[in-house]
Amino acid sequence: MNTSRRRMASSVALVAALAGAGIGLGAGPAVADPVTVGYTCTGPGAPGGVQSLQVTMTAPASVSQGGTADLALEVTTALTVPISVPANSVTGDMTIDVGGAGSGSVAATGFTNPESIPSGSTVTLTGGTASVRLDNPGTTTFAPGNAAVHVFGVTVDCTVSGTAPVAATTEVTAEP
Repeated sequence: MNTSRRRMASSVALVAALAGAGIGLGAGPAVADPVTVGYTCTGPGAPGGVQSLQVTMTAPASVSQGGTADLALEVTTALTVPISVPANSVTGDMTIDVGGAGSGSVAATGFTNPESIPSGSTVTLTGGTASVRLDNPGTTTFAPGNAAVHVFGVTVDCTVSGTAPVAATTEVTAEP
C-alpha cells in the first residue's frame, strides 16, 4: 500500500474511533457523575452500531431567575485510536437539550484534545462550554444531544440513540 493510501486508511480508522467521542457557573458548580449516552454515527469512517460515550457536565447549583447557567463538558469514548493523535487536532461540538423548568437547546463548543493521544488510547475531549439563560423558576435539566467530531478535515455526525439521561441540573430561584 502506498503512503497516501496508508495515511487515508489511518485517518478513516481514527475518525471511526473518534466518532464515539462526539464528541462541558451563579452559585458554586454542581458536578454530576458522568452519564453514558448511546450514539449512532454517520460519515467517513464512522463505526457501525451504537457507540457509548461518557459525558461529564458541570452546571451551577443555582441561579436567580433570568440569570445565565454556564456549562462545562468533557466527553470520553471507550474506543481507542489506531494512530497517535497530536494535541488539539480533534474538535467537537454537542447540542445540550434543556428541560424541566427550561426548554430548548444550546450548542456546546470548544471541545478538543489538549494533549496528544498515544495510539491504542481512549479519547477524552475537554473544554466544551455552553451558556443558557434561565427564565423560569424551578429545576432546569441538561441532557447531552447530538454531536459532531472533526478530525483531519473529516466530520462525523452522531445522533443520540434512544433517550439521553440528564447530565446536570440547576435550580432557578424566583426573583423576590
